[in-house]
Amino acid sequence: MTRPNQQIHGHEDHARRRIEELLLNGRLPSLKAMLQRDDVSIDELALDLLTHQVEIEVQVEQLRQANDALEAERRKFEIIFHDMPVAALLVDLESGAVSAENHKLRKLFPKRFGDTSGVHYLRHLGENRFDQDRISLGLADCKQGSAADVKAVSLIDKTPESYLMCDIRMARLEIGEGCAPAVLAIVQPYDRRF
Repeated sequence: MTRPNQQIHGHEDHARRRIEELLLNGRLPSLKAMLQRDDVSIDELALDLLTHQVEIEVQVEQLRQANDALEAERRKFEIIFHDMPVAALLVDLESGAVSAENHKLRKLFPKRFGDTSGVHYLRHLGENRFDQDRISLGLADCKQGSAADVKAVSLIDKTPESYLMCDIRMARLEIGEGCAPAVLAIVQPYDRRF
């Protein structure tokens, strides 16, 4: 005589084998189709439900592993980005809004990026309309291609007397499906006047 615990494990093993067979053949029935049959036995229904449960558990584990891998990549990117030895920022390609800046950029522009309450735009770093337009053209070039350089642009912290002459190197980032394209901008100062 089999004990109830052995019987449960026997059903689970049978369910796992059945899942593998159905998955290989691409014929895993839906729960709705099972319930609409005229000759449904309780044992068969329990086995089918167990089969679906095991399949869901497998999918949940796969999703968990994929999520863990994505989280590890995100942390790696954040560490690399924030610890870069050059001033860098991420910009939304469509709006031009700065979505992230590293510590080197915050050191170059402490008044502008010390305040985290508002939205900052890459274009507004330009000291005057001419520099702002050149930055906008660089972003437009990134929309059309993959990279752009804006040479000898004057960037302002918040007050007109505190500005830097810089080169801005921009590279378009295609992060993945469902994500808006972004731009990685490297700011290289070469003449500091305060």
